[in-house]
Formats: sequence, C-alpha cells, structure tokens
Amino acid sequence: MSMKKETHEEQLVPKEEMLEKIRAAIKDRATWFALLFEEFSKVLPEKTVEEVSRRAIYRFGLLKAKKDPEPFHPKDWVIKHKEKGSADVFQSEVSYTEEWAEQRMTHCPLVDAWKELGLSEERVQLLCDIAMEGDRGRAEGHPGITMDLHETIGKGCSFCRLVIRYA
Repeated sequence: MSMKKETHEEQLVPKEEMLEKIRAAIKDRATWFALLFEEFSKVLPEKTVEEVSRRAIYRFGLLKAKKDPEPFHPKDWVIKHKEKGSADVFQSEVSYTEEWAEQRMTHCPLVDAWKELGLSEERVQLLCDIAMEGDRGRAEGHPGITMDLHETIGKGCSFCRLVIRYA
C-alpha cells in the first residue's frame, strides 16, 4: 500500500474557504455567549448578568493589551488587525497616521450569529456593546490611548467604526 505525501499546494486551503471556517468559529463563540447570557438571565437579574459579562470581556481586553508592543501607538492596533487576518474576517478597511488609527468593519460574524438565533434588535445591540468591552479594555490597557466606538453593525449600521488615538 503506497501512501501519497501531500504537496504544500495541496495542503493550502483557499482563502475564501478559510475565511468561512474562521467566521463559523467566531459565530459558534457568539452563540455560546448569547446562550450563556440568556440562561444566566433566567436565574440572576439581567442587569447583574450584563455587568458581570462586561467585566469579564473587559478583562479579556486588558489581557490583549499586555500582548501588544510597547510603546504602543494607535496604528499598531490596526496593523495587528490586518497582519493576523482579522481585517479579512471582518471585511475591514484600516487607515492611520502617527496620531490616530481607524478600523472600519463591514462584516460581523457575531451579529450574524445573534440574528440567526432570532434575537431581538435590542438584544443584538446589547450583546454587541458587551462584546466591545474587549476593545475598551484593550485601549485602557495602554495609558494615553483612547478608543471611540462610533457606528456599529449591532446597532443596524452598515459598518462598525473604531477610532484609536492618543488621549
């Protein structure tokens, strides 16, 4: 019995197929979060579930900030977003100068998952805002950096826009 060894080209997954796999994984995590939020809200006051969720995801952002280069510049945020492939996953456009950076995303697998679950617009907006605590925590993990969240897909806008700048 002969075993054929795959060539490097045969091992590569087409970019669009890989993006769909990554988006599916993100949607799975978004579904987990939504279902946990719903179940915890059945046994605890929803406001408490929201506050605890925000704190936990904010802490995640602080952990991400610790992995960022020092000194940290606003452009590092969007460059890392692009370099690690997240820009493709979220169909992002990024722009920056030495003083500020902007990340504009036109696709959100999290919002897709929440809508597929049949959640109300208000619930999607809430979960989206809670998820953004990670970005808020990441920004606050860098003294002198601010992150302003403008439009969001979760609010029904056609894109999300984050602006990162020096405070």
